[in-house]
Order: sequence, then C-alpha cells, then structure tokens
Amino acid sequence: MIETIKKLNYLLSKREKRFLILLFFISVFVAFLETFSISLVMVFASIATNFNIVYSNKYYNFLYNILHCNSVPQFIVIFGLALIIFYFLRAIIITIFTYAMNRFSQGRFRHFAIRFFQNYLNFAYKEFTTKNSSKIDKVIFSNTNDLVGILDAILQIMSEFLNVLLIYTALLFVHLKMTIVLSFLLLGKVFLIAKLFSKKLKNSGKKRQGFLVEISKTYTESFWNFKLIKLFFTQDKVLNRFNKACSKLVTANTFNAVLQNTPRLILETIGFSTLIAVIVYVVYMYHNATAIIPVISMYAFAFYRFLPSINKILSSYNRVIFLKSSLDSVNEYLGYEQEDLGDEKVSFKCSIVLKDLSFEYDSKTKVLGSVNIKIEKGQRTAFVGESGAGKSTIADVIMGLYRPTTGDIFIDDHKLDKTNIKSWRQKIGYIPQQIYLFDGTVADNVVFGRNFNKEKIVDVLKKSNIYNFLLTKDEIYTKVGDGGILLSGGQKQRIAIARALYSDPELLVLDEATSALDNQTEENIMNEIYSLNFDKTLIVIAHRLSTVERCDKIYKIDNGNVYLVEDLAQLYIQNRNTVQQVL
Repeated sequence: MIETIKKLNYLLSKREKRFLILLFFISVFVAFLETFSISLVMVFASIATNFNIVYSNKYYNFLYNILHCNSVPQFIVIFGLALIIFYFLRAIIITIFTYAMNRFSQGRFRHFAIRFFQNYLNFAYKEFTTKNSSKIDKVIFSNTNDLVGILDAILQIMSEFLNVLLIYTALLFVHLKMTIVLSFLLLGKVFLIAKLFSKKLKNSGKKRQGFLVEISKTYTESFWNFKLIKLFFTQDKVLNRFNKACSKLVTANTFNAVLQNTPRLILETIGFSTLIAVIVYVVYMYHNATAIIPVISMYAFAFYRFLPSINKILSSYNRVIFLKSSLDSVNEYLGYEQEDLGDEKVSFKCSIVLKDLSFEYDSKTKVLGSVNIKIEKGQRTAFVGESGAGKSTIADVIMGLYRPTTGDIFIDDHKLDKTNIKSWRQKIGYIPQQIYLFDGTVADNVVFGRNFNKEKIVDVLKKSNIYNFLLTKDEIYTKVGDGGILLSGGQKQRIAIARALYSDPELLVLDEATSALDNQTEENIMNEIYSLNFDKTLIVIAHRLSTVERCDKIYKIDNGNVYLVEDLAQLYIQNRNTVQQVL
C-alpha cells in the first residue's frame, strides 16, 4: 500500500497534493460531525425518556433556561426540531464533501489522460514505431481509469477509517446486539431507495459512453496520422480536442458518483427524522417513554454508519491491490523517449547532403549503411528497391523523423539536429502510401489542424485536380466519411496531395503514394505532381519504375547500400523479377 501511494504521489502535481491534504482535514471534520450526530441522538433520547435529567444536568438545564421553555415537552419539541435541521445541514455538508472528493478523484482522469496523451504525442518517432498501439491505448484510457480508481479507493479508506475510529470509540460504551438487528433493517431500505435513482444513473451512463467514444475517436485519428502531426506540429490542436472531451467526461463521472451516494444520505435524513418525530410524538402525548429508546436511537444510527465504513475500507483496499499493476504499467510508459526540439531556424536554398549516414533500428538490424548522396534544390530524386530494403526509412531520416545512428544530414551546410529539426519539418509536404481521412469535410482533412484559409484550400484542391469534382458536391465542405469511405482511391490521394501542398512546402515527399492505385490513375496523379514541381524539391519512393522515370536522379537501395542508377533500362533488366514494369 505504501509503495502504491508513493508511485501515485509522483503522478500528482504540488497543487493536487495540497488539495489532497485539505481533503484530509475536511474528512476529519466530517468524521467528527458524524460522531457528534450520533451523540446528539443519544442526548435527545435521554431527555425524552427522563424529564428529570433536564433539571439534574447543568448543561441541559442551561439550554432549557436560555430557550425560556415553559415545560420539558416544549424543550424536547424545540430540541427535536433543531436536531432535524442539524441533520439536513449535515446531509448538505456531506454532499458537498462527497462532490469535492469525487471531483478531485474523477478530475484526475482528465489530468492523467491529458498527461499520458501528451506523452504519446511527444514520442520520438522511433519510439513510436516500436510500441504496440493496443498497449498505448490501454495506458491512456484503461489504466487512466484504473489510476482514478486507486485514488478514489485511497480517499475512501482515509475518510471511512476516521469515521470507524470515532464511531467505534463511542460504541465502546454500549452493547452491539440490538444495533446489528436495526442495521439490517435499514440496509433493506437502502436498496429500495437506490432503485429510485436507477433511471437517472442509466441516462447519465449513456452520455458518459458518448464522451468515451469521442476520446477514443480523437486518439485513433491521431494514431493513424502520427507522421502528419509531427510534420505539421498540430499536437496542440489535437490535444485541445481531446481536452474538451475529457472535461465533459469528468462532469458525467462526477454526477454519477454523487448520485450513487445520495440514496444513503436521503435514507439517513428521512429515517432519523422519522425516528425523532416518533419519539417527540410519544413524549408529547404520553409524557413518558421506555428506557430502551436511547439505546435503540443511538446504536441503530451508529452501527448503520459503522458497517458500511468497514465494507468500504475492505473493498477499497482490495481494489488498490487489484489495480496496482496498472500503476506499474503507467510508470513504465512515462519512461519512454520523448522529443525535445528547439526553435532554431534552418533555410533550404541549395542542397540536402547525407554524409556517411547509417541507420539501425537496433544493434542487430542495420537498415542503411554509409550513405553519401546529395539532393540539389529543385531536383527530382527517386529511391527504388525491394520491399523492406529501406526506401521509406531513408525518407523518414531525411524528414527528421529518425535520427541517424552514425553520420549526419546537412541542409545548406547546416547540420540537422534537434535544435532545428522542427523548422526543417515545417518545410516538408508528405504524401504516404496509406491515406487516412478522418470523418469530416474535405477542408478539415486538408487543413489538418493548421490555420484555416479558404483561399489556400481552394487553391491546393485545384492544383491537385479535384476541385471540379467537389463543385458537384458541397465544394470544400463535402463530407468524406470515416477513413474517406465516400471517396474513391484516386480522390483520397488527391486530397492527400492538397494536404501536403497546403503549407507550401519546399520539399515534397511521396512515400509509395500511388502504389495502391491502378496504372491509369497513378499516371494521371504523377503527371499532376510533376507539373506542380517547378519550384519544389521532390523525393519519390516507389516500386514501379514508371513512377520515377522522369526523376533527375534514381537511387537503388539494396542490403542497406544506396547506388546511383545510371541506366534505368538496365535496372529493369536486372530487377525484372522484383520490379513491376509499366513503361
């Protein structure tokens, strides 16, 4: 338990720790309030069953005189009404405390989820590629809920333990048998009252599911577009959308928690108000009461509070033990490598140079070895080779997503490193093989979290030769469907081209962008791309030689080595069994 608290303490901010201490002191006050309420019942019952105690006890007599009562029954009526008001105020105070405690614990869902999601968005790309998406999903959502469960359980233990301690101290002076009987009777009423709230809880639960879907949707979209988020630096926009959904979920969870606790408070308020009313009635009508009433009154309430507290402590402790593995997973997740990029600017006016560059995913897997190439500004450069040869990897290295294992990349004689990678990525337009369009409009997918400019959107859609088609629909506000299901493969590819062109990049990278298209569609799209390339540097990753035949330089990657192709026809002859020829 102590180890769990230490790990949880690491995840909380200083402000949250201070608020947790405040909650502890409030819980002490609430515990004393609970015990005091039990004592008042005993006092009231004692007076109601023994009128003489009002005169013999100096404290009771003092109150009697202060209130200017004419008779003991009148004093009992006033005392009883005051006690009812006290219980109503007590219920309000406990409700507020319950809200504050649950708001704190449930509010940590938003805090933890945003922290873990931000941690994921800031993964180094190499770290991202080595992680299982389902495990990341588990940490961000499932484990986040588990952490909230652990925190809530610890708060429950803290609060209920104080109640048990004080109530138990009071019970040392009485017998327990009668209390057990009365407690079971009251527990039956708890279930009856709880049913009255089931409908509201059910409706609130449905809303909560909707918020969970929105959170999952945001995460899924960011997962499939991770490269674009890194290149366009839209982490803040994605995080803001995620934040809004989390805030709504916090509100729903808080409402659920308070509503689930309300039946107990209603039962206590109604039950004891009824009990007091009965005693007042008996005393007022008959001016007498049995001596057993004080015992029944005090111990029925005391034990009703005692048993649930014990049950909550045990169940909360078991919950902490059960969820501890989630806390361990979170600590491991927070140790993954993060990007820490500077804001130094880099210009691209002359060339990109790869000098003695090598790259390894790990010490046993060498993908690129001793690469030395130069890409001139405005040049069309292609990389070809078999699947798994390292074509996409070299593009990722050039874009600054992977860091070279050895060697360097120079942009106009400036070494590319973490101080200027951010500036370099902002000069790149990227068109991947797998195009993911999220469920929104064409404009939303083109902008992709960047600043909205309608004129620029229309311009890049015209350049990608899809705007005329959109004029027959809802123009830039045409819905694409989840994953672009409402569009053809060629149309999705053209929107991806528009997305890449939107930031007016100086370097355009096509990572097997047309490999999934039929020959005619591929030819049309490549014609459009080459026509746009009058002022841009182009890097093409491809299987088909027809895709790269108009490039200025073609490099073949084989077994980690990069060769300049001098004769394209000869390359086809050498690779006819592995390269599809469509010339």
